[in-house]
Order: sequence, then C-alpha cells, then structure tokens
Amino acid sequence: MIILIQKLRTVTLTNGNIKDLASDCDQLNIRGFVTLHQEVRVKKISTHGHSSFHSRVEAQILNSTGSCTIKGFCEINEIKSGGSLNMRNGQVTQLNSSGKLTIEQNLEVETVDATGIVKATEILAKHFHLKMSGESKIGELIADEICIEKDKISVLPLLKKKLICHCIKGRNVRLSYTNAEIVEGDVVVVGSNCSVKALYYTDSYSIAPNAKVQQVVRREKE
Repeated sequence: MIILIQKLRTVTLTNGNIKDLASDCDQLNIRGFVTLHQEVRVKKISTHGHSSFHSRVEAQILNSTGSCTIKGFCEINEIKSGGSLNMRNGQVTQLNSSGKLTIEQNLEVETVDATGIVKATEILAKHFHLKMSGESKIGELIADEICIEKDKISVLPLLKKKLICHCIKGRNVRLSYTNAEIVEGDVVVVGSNCSVKALYYTDSYSIAPNAKVQQVVRREKE
C-alpha cells in the first residue's frame, strides 16, 4: 500500500486494502486497485482504475473511470461514471453514466442521464434518460419524465439494443426498443420496436406502426 499526501486533507491511494483512512480527509483520489472497508465521508472522490467500497459512502462528488463498486448505502450529490459503476442502493441527486450502470437493489435519484447499459432492480427518479448500446434490464422504473432510446453510435445490431422492464411508471413516457409488462403514464408514446402487454394512460397515448401493445386502458385522473 502506498499513500501519498498531495496537499492538506487530500489523500491518494494506489493499492491495497484500506481500513484506516484519515478521518479529516476531504478529497479521496484512487489510482489503481483499492478496496476500502470503512465508512467513507468526504467532499470528493476521484477514482481511476478499480475501486471497491465495502461500507457506507457519503460524498458531494464521485468521478469514476474504470470500475467502481459500492457495496454499502451511498449518499452522493453528483456522480459521473465512465466505465462500470456497481451500486447496492442509495440516494443520488445527479447521475451521469457512460458505460455500464448496475443497481443491485434500489436507487432514489433526481436525474439520470445514461449512455450504454443499465441493469437495475428498482429506480425512482424525476428525470430518466437512457441511450442504449446493448441489452438493459430494469425491474421497476418510476420517474416523472422517461425517455428510452437507442444509442446511434453503437455498432451492435438493433435487436441487441433493448430495454427489458417489468413495470414503467411516469408522467411523460417516451419509449423505443423496449419490452415491458406494464407501462403507466399521463402521456405515453410507444415508439419503434416496442412490445408492451398493458398500457395505462390518463391524457393521451400513441403507438408506432412497428410496435406491439396487447391492451390499452384509460384511467381517470385522481
């Protein structure tokens, strides 16, 4: 293990299993293969390489390139991930992911802007935007504004760019390349290459010619 003190309250870790991170650390830099076993409470985390957090993480900012795993509860204002980010559960204000995002249990977040692949059990958000580069799976997705589309840059066949979801609930819902059991919303747009078993709406809906919807039900506003 090598610890370099760059400046006051900033710690850089390059390798090893860490159990005694300084309590007065404001900024944590990870450069290499590092596992932290204690709770982490800092202003900023910057990780390049392979990082694993085994306990609770609290931070204002998390910037990650490479692979980052958070096994405990996390409470972070802003996350920017370029690579692979694996989270158990937590609360986040702004999440920007380019690569693979995995949520093992549930995530409460205000805004998600993801390009790549998302694997999640449950996501509760205000705004959720996904540009898929490969097959994504979400158990339950709830957000005010939802937009699902394919990433035009990816070279994978279109059939590989699909979101498979049990339940999608929102106010304004725009879907494409999505297979869902249930879709609920005030305004629902079922776009290209979608397959939906049951669509519930309150204001309006539309279905693309090459989309399939088995059942459409109008609900009165509460």
